[in-house]
Amino acid sequence: MITQPEKLMQMQADALEASRQAASKTLEGWQKLAELNLQTARASLEQSSEQINALLAARDTQALANLVTSLARPPQDQLSAYAKAVYSIYRDANQEFASMLDKQVAASNRQLAESVESLARTAPAGTEGVVSLIRQSMAAAQTAYEQVNQAGRKLAEMADSNLGSAAGNARKRG
Repeated sequence: MITQPEKLMQMQADALEASRQAASKTLEGWQKLAELNLQTARASLEQSSEQINALLAARDTQALANLVTSLARPPQDQLSAYAKAVYSIYRDANQEFASMLDKQVAASNRQLAESVESLARTAPAGTEGVVSLIRQSMAAAQTAYEQVNQAGRKLAEMADSNLGSAAGNARKRG
């Protein structure tokens, strides 16, 4: 329980700073994605220009047919590289958000523990069972959060591994 205005003001300042950091990280992610899309668009425009020039340079129908057939196949390596880059941007942003969330959860847990200890010191006689129940509930919630967080990290590692395997398989087929 927060009884001092200074603590409340500090909590508000901390929340404002966390919001500013989250907004900043979000904008960084969008900026990276926009830069990737701009680079991809430039490369696509250059590739299209080269393909048009190659089509215009074809001298007979057989060469033109072979060229059209080769250009009709989607460039798997480029698609794979783009998907990998987008996923990398997502993964980096997600890791930063997870780190920020972990810090906020740890700070909230400390504040809650301090409040419970303060409550325990000022609680009337006979309420030790309630305080114990609150402490046990906090410990169980902390354990559940850590398990979910660990499972999420393992899932992200598996996704990274699967993406790497899929990219390798696409290169082998292409």
